[in-house]
Amino acid sequence: MKTLKRMRQDDWAFFLTLADKEGWRVPESELALLQGPLADCAWVMKHDEESCGCVTAVAAGDCGWIGNLIVPAVLRGRGYGARLFSHALKRLEAQGCRSLWLTASPLGRPLYERHGFVAVDEIERWVRPAAAAQTSAEQPDSETLALLAADAAVWGEARTTLLQPLLTAGKVAAMGTTAALLQPGTRLQVLGPWYSSSHCPHENRTILTRLLAAAGPAEICADVPISSPLRPLLAASGFNAAGRTVLMARGDRRCIQLSSLVALASLGSIG
Repeated sequence: MKTLKRMRQDDWAFFLTLADKEGWRVPESELALLQGPLADCAWVMKHDEESCGCVTAVAAGDCGWIGNLIVPAVLRGRGYGARLFSHALKRLEAQGCRSLWLTASPLGRPLYERHGFVAVDEIERWVRPAAAAQTSAEQPDSETLALLAADAAVWGEARTTLLQPLLTAGKVAAMGTTAALLQPGTRLQVLGPWYSSSHCPHENRTILTRLLAAAGPAEICADVPISSPLRPLLAASGFNAAGRTVLMARGDRRCIQLSSLVALASLGSIG
C-alpha cells in the first residue's frame, strides 16, 4: 500500500543519499529549516514501508514553494513523482497560497506544465570552490531590516517567519537599494536572498566583497536569474556557472516584483 508520511530522521538519510546520487547540493541552513521549524512541510512516500520518493511544500503567506521532489531512478515511471507533486499542490492550495513556485529541471518540467505552471525566468547556479576563510565585523540591525524590507517588496508580503532562522546564523550586508544574505555552512554556503532594485554595479560589487570576506572556507553557491547583475561580478570573483534550471509559477503573480531579485534564498525550495 502507498502512503504519504511526514519525514523523520531516517527518511532524511534516504533523501540525502538520493540527492547525492543526483548531484544535488543541499545547504545545511535549508536542512535545518526543513528538519526544524518547517518539519511539517517535508513528506516521504512509502510503498509497503519502502521509501519511494520525497517532496517539500513550504507556504510563505500567499506564496508556496514546491521543492526537493525526488524519486529513485529505478522507481521512476510508476507515478510516484506525480503523486508526490499532487500532494504538495493540494497542501499549498489548502493553506491559501495564491501563487505557487518551483525550479524545474528538464526532466520535471513536462509534469509541472501539465499542472498549469509556466516558465517565468531561468536560474543559473554559480559555484566558488572552497577557499581560505576571512573575517569581518558584524552587521548592524539596520542592514537586517533592509534585507527584510527588500524581500517583502519582491514577494508582496513580509516573510520574516521564514527568513528569521536564516538571518540568525547568517551575515547580512546592505547598501543603498541593495541587500543580501550569506548563509554559512561547513559543507556549503549560500549567497541569497539578494535584492537590488537599482541593479547598481557599485552596490552589488561592494556587498559581494563584504560577504565573501565574511565567508568560511566551504564552497559557496548562488542561484541567480540570467538577467541578474551579479553574474559578471561572480565570474570575476572566482565563481563558475554550473548549470541552469527554469523558475516556474502558477497562479496570481500581480504582487510579485521579480525585477529586483538578484539571487534566491535557497537552491530552489523556498524562493
